[in-house]
Amino acid sequence: MSTMAALQLSRQLTLRTMRSPQTSLLTRSLLLSRPASSSSKPAPKGRLLEKPTRFNPPSHPARLPRRNRQPAFQVPLNAKERDQQKKKQYPHMMPPEGTFFHWFLTNRNIHVWITMSILISLAFFTWLNNFLANTPYLDQLPANNMFFSHPIAFLSRYADVYKLHTEYISAQTAEHRRQKVEDVRKRAEFRKAHGLNEGEGIFGGWTARGDGEVMGTGAKDGGEVVERQGQKEKEVLEAVSEKEAAPADGEAYTDFEGRRKPIKKWLGIW
Repeated sequence: MSTMAALQLSRQLTLRTMRSPQTSLLTRSLLLSRPASSSSKPAPKGRLLEKPTRFNPPSHPARLPRRNRQPAFQVPLNAKERDQQKKKQYPHMMPPEGTFFHWFLTNRNIHVWITMSILISLAFFTWLNNFLANTPYLDQLPANNMFFSHPIAFLSRYADVYKLHTEYISAQTAEHRRQKVEDVRKRAEFRKAHGLNEGEGIFGGWTARGDGEVMGTGAKDGGEVVERQGQKEKEVLEAVSEKEAAPADGEAYTDFEGRRKPIKKWLGIW
């Protein structure tokens, strides 16, 4: 059927429909339908809103929050369920109350006891290693296996050796102090021989003191009290140094040979 014949048939059916309004629905659908053409417009799309430049949150919520709002979307637990929840073991969580591990992890006394035990043990082993490394009486110490067979004799022997070690350290310390005192005395005699002032020098008027003042009465040598070297010597810095004529301004210094010289100043300031 050609296109012209189809158009004529369509016109005839339209005229019949206009004359008889009681036409079937099928006939109306055929009459209203027409062949597709290239000039038909596409169906309109949905309405697009303009994209905002920035996010504008609302100034207030749609409704105020309820104060008595339930924190979780569930039925409230009763007393029995809460008790069961406390005793339930969850993975990677603290043990439940009433168990041994919960008591062990939450008890402060046992944690203090463990901490103090570790600290005291470390201090004891540090002192023991220091004593064994520095004592000259290492050969007099008892054997370690003697502690299990004769513990009292083992501890008493250790106490005697430690007493000898303490006396040795005291005598060594006293000897070091005596050497320092002798060094100070020699310096004082040198300054006296060369006519240096008392208050000059790095240490100022630090004088030499006797053994009784420096070492005290507790210094021992081999368990016996070290005899004093003599009576307290007189102060060696009381000697009057030779003074030369000082400059008019009174600013001078004493060199190592005991001669007083004026202080040179740069630009009269320093």
